[in-house]
Amino acid sequence: MPRWGFVFLCLVLVFGLAASAMPLCEYRSPRTNLSDLVLSFSYSYHNDPFGLTSRNENAGVLGAEYVRLYDTPQYGFDVAMDTDWTIDVLDVSTYEVVADGNYKRYFSAEQDAFAYAGVSARSSSSYQMVGLSVNAGIGAGRFNDVTPFAKATRIDEYLVKQGSLTEGLHPVDLQILADEIGSAASYGSLAELLAAIQDIIEASGRVKEGGLDALDIAEITRQVQDDGFSRYCGWDLKVGLGYEILDPSGGVNDILLTGALNYAFTTTPNMQFLVQGSVYGSPEIFETNRVDLTMSYDYLMADFVQFKVEYGFSRETWAYEPTDTHRISFDFVLTLLNTADVSWGLVFEHRPYYLEWSIDVTATINVELL
Repeated sequence: MPRWGFVFLCLVLVFGLAASAMPLCEYRSPRTNLSDLVLSFSYSYHNDPFGLTSRNENAGVLGAEYVRLYDTPQYGFDVAMDTDWTIDVLDVSTYEVVADGNYKRYFSAEQDAFAYAGVSARSSSSYQMVGLSVNAGIGAGRFNDVTPFAKATRIDEYLVKQGSLTEGLHPVDLQILADEIGSAASYGSLAELLAAIQDIIEASGRVKEGGLDALDIAEITRQVQDDGFSRYCGWDLKVGLGYEILDPSGGVNDILLTGALNYAFTTTPNMQFLVQGSVYGSPEIFETNRVDLTMSYDYLMADFVQFKVEYGFSRETWAYEPTDTHRISFDFVLTLLNTADVSWGLVFEHRPYYLEWSIDVTATINVELL
């Protein structure tokens, strides 16, 4: 259908534009330590004007998403949990919980190859019991926190725009500024960190006569303290074997083949592109398997307005029969506070046996706790 061709064309254009040069990703931090915990809630109500109770709707969706990513030259770990509760006053309420954790040890501090071990748990209102599996294998790749360099770039751009800098900072000075922001925990107080940042900027020789003013310092402070802002780059690829301790369908516990791919990059402080994919199945993997893929693009249109587009795909195959689910969402996010925002979105979804795509308009409140 033409409209879906247009939607997919938009996705290709957005993701294609994201795949340009990656100056921020050249920055290297000695340690990556990212954590994110978001609670969200959306509500929908519909009273059918023709009196058909089967078309009435009175339901809410409560979601929680937690991500923790830690990486050093010697080792790293990641934890992810995603849960959705659909509370329906007129119909059956449902829930789904997915949790994964992995620990990896690099073969050397200079290499990206590693060995890993992990655990995965899944629970759903449609399962007979909780699913639990363990896995181990080898992989390659690293993730890198480029948030300090992204913040330094935003500070540089602001000062140039305000006329406080005659031109942008030299790349060496920008690198030094990013290093100081990244080592904020080593300073005894915020005032000491701000003084160090001010010294670096004013020593560049590109500051207007009279130096930085109070408004400049206030903006630098806001950027440094913005804990809700993060940018990261990198990739990793993992392959391994697993064992199904608990089968959620109540079947026989199986040996599993597992694989995962994660990719992240950013070209400017205002955007972030992510790809997450995984596959697992029995040794007869073409007969029984599950594949999940998510691609997302975030763009900061202004300090308080963000645009997000995400495509999700999942496929479950049983006895060589695949069933696919596609989900495309477009969201505009209005940030009210550093830790809370409201989003309005348009969601297109196609599940197995749907005759056509569903279309939903959503309003969601998100609260970031970490």
